[in-house]
Amino acid sequence: MLRALVVDDEQLAREDLRWMLERESEIESITEASSGAEALKLLTMASDDDGFDVVFLDMRMPGLDGLDLARTISRFEDPPSVVFVTAFDTPASDAFELGVVDYLRKPVATDRLERAVQRVVASRGGGSASQDLSPARLSVSASAGRQVLLAPHDVTHFEASGDYVRVHTVRGHHLVRDTMNRLSDGWSQFGFVRIHRSFAVRMAAIDEVRSSSNGRSVIVGDIELPVSRRYARALTNALTDPDLAG
Repeated sequence: MLRALVVDDEQLAREDLRWMLERESEIESITEASSGAEALKLLTMASDDDGFDVVFLDMRMPGLDGLDLARTISRFEDPPSVVFVTAFDTPASDAFELGVVDYLRKPVATDRLERAVQRVVASRGGGSASQDLSPARLSVSASAGRQVLLAPHDVTHFEASGDYVRVHTVRGHHLVRDTMNRLSDGWSQFGFVRIHRSFAVRMAAIDEVRSSSNGRSVIVGDIELPVSRRYARALTNALTDPDLAG
């Protein structure tokens, strides 16, 4: 289920898109922003449990426009997906460099919005497209200029670390220039489950699941990893799946 942020300086455009999104079964909640500055405030203030999964972003707005906001979003540690909404036939050339999921032309057609939502779901690990996001082996740098190939069973968990991801193994850890979204989604087929904005864990590597008044956590070796409310259901579902737990 996706939490959407609709950003457009025109109220009628926001209302029309909201009305259409409310009819999409994959959309859990919809928040509106009337400017890029307001949207940026909502995005930066959101916690791990109430953040946004996708931003439907008007490209041309006064002040902080859609392109500038998209550039800022792309630098987030765990960025939401971005779908540009434009009144122009062809998006600005800069837009193609920002890795957005889709482009919708105003007035937005229902079938195009549905396809855009499905692309967002797939890009965030909810569809078959996620199976191709990462290779079966991960190349990491080692000492003396060596490259080491890690198989899924070598890795216990991933940890976000700024612009990098720290890949933990039973023998140590490695830093790779990648994103948590890409690694956790791409390696979900190997039993990895996202448990927090900053952590994804291989289910078979979990030694213990703990619950307390402060929430849940998992124990991997001698490390305790927090489980956020946003990802608690994914962990619960994985714990009942014998293929993942094994």
